[in-house]
Parts: sequence; structure tokens; C-alpha cells
Amino acid sequence: MRGLLIIVLMLSGSVWAQHVNYNDSTITITGKVRDTSRSVGFYNMVIVNKSTSKGVFGDYAGNFSITIKKSDTLGIAVRGYKTIYVSYRDSVYRSSYSPIFYIQELAYIGEEVVVVPLKTLEELKAERAAIEKRIAPSVTVSNAIQSPITALYVAFSKREKTKRLVAEMEYKDSQDAIVREILRIYVHNDIIYLSQDDFDEFILFLNINPEYLKTATDYELVTFIKARFDQFQSIKQGGY
Repeated sequence: MRGLLIIVLMLSGSVWAQHVNYNDSTITITGKVRDTSRSVGFYNMVIVNKSTSKGVFGDYAGNFSITIKKSDTLGIAVRGYKTIYVSYRDSVYRSSYSPIFYIQELAYIGEEVVVVPLKTLEELKAERAAIEKRIAPSVTVSNAIQSPITALYVAFSKREKTKRLVAEMEYKDSQDAIVREILRIYVHNDIIYLSQDDFDEFILFLNINPEYLKTATDYELVTFIKARFDQFQSIKQGGY
């Protein structure tokens, strides 16, 4: 009978041991952090217990030691690297662990930036003077007399109308491109204070005459654009 009791107690103890919850027990983690691709030192490694928001700093070699509850989650953060998280909740209980953690550098992918150098006023003056509209087919008295069918085709063909429209658009685009470059110079030299988001709107508001753009002096142009800019700013701010 006594032997049977001992066996029952042993079995009970074994079952109890299998169901012991160690998650509230403390464990000590003495870890090492390593870069996945190269040997590097860490000046700013922080190991934070997410459950308590408390933590410790690691040393330059990537070593650290921290005592937590087994159920807690650690965050291992190093500037410039992906933060990793670790928990021993589901691990076999031990009072201490000595893991090695491998971390990866963050990959930064940004938008492509194209740096365009500023042109000089002399270069832009030459470009202003050279603005020309591409010649598109048009009906004249001469070609109407010589070839009435060709004249009718040029006058009413959708394709030819499209060509003339494209020529007009190219002409306008070339003007706007030069005005944009002039505005970049003015902004760079603090003549006007125009944000990149307002460039297109101001160019439309400016509505500069093509012939004036070609022939005006630099002084005339800057005076005209500065006056129009003041009007533009006044309207934007609710004035008249």
C-alpha cells in the first residue's frame, strides 16, 4: 500500500512538473548581435523589454545581458538595421540563454532625383530669341489654285489639323520651358519666392506674350515678371 502511494505521488509529481507554467519565471539572456554580411561595431544598440518598456544598451562588440520574464518579448534595435523581436515563451525553460542574433541593414529606396544645372541669363536670352514655331501645312491662294484637292485636304483633313495643333503645342511648350528656367534663376537669386508646386500655375497666370518673350531685355523681363508675381501672390492671399 505504501509502495502504491509512493508511485501515485511520483506520477502526480511528474504530471504536475509537465504542467508547470514557467512564463512568470525570470530568465537571463546574454546575447550577441552580429551583422549578416560583415564585421561591424555597434555604437547605439538598444535592447528593450516590450512588456515593461525598459531596456539596456549593448556594447560596441554587440554583446548584451538582460533579465526578463520568460513570457516577455525583447526588441533589439540598432540604428540603420531592421529591428528584430524575440520571445522565449514557447521555449524549454532554462534560467539563462546565450543566443546569437543576426541583423540586416535597412535598404533605403528613394525616388530618383535629377539635378539640372541653372542656365545663365545669356544662354536663355539666346534661346528666347531663337523660339520659332514649326511650320505646319496651311492653305494659301497659290496652292489652292495649283492643286484644289491638296488645298481642301490640308484645310479639312483631321491629320493635317492634328499636325497644326501639335506644332502649336510644341511652340507653347518651348516658351514655357524657357520661362521655367528664367523663374528658376529668379528663385535661386531671391528675386521671387515661388515654390515648385506653384511653377505651373504661375506660368499660366503669367501668360507672357511670345513676341515680348523673344525681344525683351533682361531688365524689362525681370520687371514684368516681378510685377506679375506680386499680383499672383496678392490673389493667392485673398487680395485683388
